Amino acid sequence: MQAGTRRLSGAETAMAVVAAVLVLVFAVMLAMRVSGPGGQTPAAASGPQETTATSTAAEEEPATAGEDLSGVSFDFAAPSGNIACSIDAERALCGIADFSYADSIPSAEVAACEGTVGHFLQVSTEGAELVCDTSGQQLQIDTSGLPTLGYGQERTAQGFTCISSETGMSCTHDDTGSSFAVRRAAYDLS
Repeated sequence: MQAGTRRLSGAETAMAVVAAVLVLVFAVMLAMRVSGPGGQTPAAASGPQETTATSTAAEEEPATAGEDLSGVSFDFAAPSGNIACSIDAERALCGIADFSYADSIPSAEVAACEGTVGHFLQVSTEGAELVCDTSGQQLQIDTSGLPTLGYGQERTAQGFTCISSETGMSCTHDDTGSSFAVRRAAYDLS
């Protein structure tokens, strides 16, 4: 042995190994806390998510980026003329001109939209959601020349079914069961 050096005893070696393991566990836990859930950074973890909850849920996530819906072409309207819808390969989309449920739209969703939220709802393979309209225009539905979907009638096309009732309009993605219902007083997403 050289002068000034000595071997660690068994207890000292065990203590050094335990300390090293504890430091390693602490480092891993710290890294997990800093990176957020799912390995994302905190900014990415708190970013906008797709809305899939019902409209009565308190913690809905904000809608994704908005869409200019000024040029939307409707396929049919409710007898009231207040709701009109279109169906294409991607989605069933309905617009409602007059509604009274603005206070029930989550404030985070309103804040995330650089336009208007509430006049348009859609269902797609991804689920049902309110659509942020960035057109800057007030929705007006012109029903002249537009077929009316009578109360109790349904329209099925391209994997979507919309049903007109005296209480409003509902549309469903036939394969997933995702749907929305809209009426003057309320909306529901499921």
